[in-house]
Amino acid sequence: MSNISEQKIVVLCDFSERMKEVIVHGVSLASILNKELCLTAIWKNKDQKIVLQEKLIKATQAIKQNVPKLRVSSLLLKNSLRDNMEKLAWEYDAVLVVLHQMDIKFGLNAFRESSIAFVFVKGDSPNFLTYKNVLVPLDYRKASKETALWASFFGRFNCSQVQVIYACETDKDHTVSLMKNLNFIKKFLSNLNVACQVIAGKSSSWGICNETLTNAIKLKGDVMVFAGSAYVSMIDLLIGLPEKRIIQKAGELPILIINPRKEICVMCD
Repeated sequence: MSNISEQKIVVLCDFSERMKEVIVHGVSLASILNKELCLTAIWKNKDQKIVLQEKLIKATQAIKQNVPKLRVSSLLLKNSLRDNMEKLAWEYDAVLVVLHQMDIKFGLNAFRESSIAFVFVKGDSPNFLTYKNVLVPLDYRKASKETALWASFFGRFNCSQVQVIYACETDKDHTVSLMKNLNFIKKFLSNLNVACQVIAGKSSSWGICNETLTNAIKLKGDVMVFAGSAYVSMIDLLIGLPEKRIIQKAGELPILIINPRKEICVMCD
């Protein structure tokens, strides 16, 4: 089972066909970030727990045989992912949760309670497994600059290039906030010797994520990092959060989101 002291990349396992895609991305991310890969399953009753435990052991052994240098563990959690977010962060030292794009409904439900970043993936194309070209859409929200931390992780651990696509604002106050965010990210990444390219977007803060997604192929991006919603209204819950629509349109581009309502879990070197 899991080693509590080791920082972990948690891969959510449901043992469906699509789970293979999530594991491939999890293995890649754990290798890039030099973290333990933790295969995690959710159980509802004792019979299900026994079956899942056997499947986790087999899956863990298979990964160890194929990637012998990778640290791999397994973990069983009761009830739901949302119920266990604090436990994953504070007891098991998880720093990233990897799950399939198809699991967006319960994934975002858990994400709203999470200080851990979530990455939604789809497919196992080699073009989207290197995490070498990080796209960061930047808006005027204070939370937007927090994406610099995860962009820096890829830059430091993977020598990735970061492309910051910043919004175009007509409102004076929004422009001031946007430029503060941009200057902060540029300085932050520069101090860490992370390669950063700044690109002027054509959309407002409300559309910059969509613009970045639309141009992802042209920009040769293989992951997009952005901050989720800082405020969630009843209307958002009814029609869907902006991050939900972005993830659904992402195709095979991995989408990594951070929760601006929680303090971000920091990775250790």
